[in-house]
Amino acid sequence: MEPPQTQVHLEGNRLVLTCMAEGSWPLEFKWIYNGTELTRFSLEYRYLMPSLDRSHAGHYRCIVRNRVGAIMQCNTEVQVAYIGGFVEMERSQTVSQGEGALIHSPRIHSFPRPQITWFRDGRKIPSSSRIAITLDNTLVILSTVAPDAGRYYAQAVNDKNGENKTSQPIMLTVESEYTYRSMCDIKRFSPTQQNTPH
Repeated sequence: MEPPQTQVHLEGNRLVLTCMAEGSWPLEFKWIYNGTELTRFSLEYRYLMPSLDRSHAGHYRCIVRNRVGAIMQCNTEVQVAYIGGFVEMERSQTVSQGEGALIHSPRIHSFPRPQITWFRDGRKIPSSSRIAITLDNTLVILSTVAPDAGRYYAQAVNDKNGENKTSQPIMLTVESEYTYRSMCDIKRFSPTQQNTPH
């Protein structure tokens, strides 16, 4: 039995699987999907799917027989390219200035795995010595500074069908350590000043 051929098709497209066989006629064909019969033996050598869905991905097998009982099989793996929407997740994050920030990419259902690009306030974020993107598309900011605050979002692009999706924004707030300490100092010293004898 030959190894299966792999075909990648776009979700929503029409797909016709064809099994070409040689032998003494009449030939009869039966189609099987992931081990489940789709058709019984008939003269139909094609299997038609009017609109592909991601659930149609899998292994298709055509079994051919003739009147003397000879059997041949054709195997095909069908992969379906698609991209869904981003899964909702945490929409805001706060770090103290100087701390590192990890902004995780929201999950997205896609085949094949999409290319992820990060943006802040509408501008693409370039990698630098302070900002990196990990293999799982987490945005890493080392030693945050005030200008790092803003609205971050991820854009996913599926190379097979050309579609792209944009995540909901994730708001990053960078708190100034200086401001926080100053407020604490005021609270701590206020009672002492009130009790000071004149």
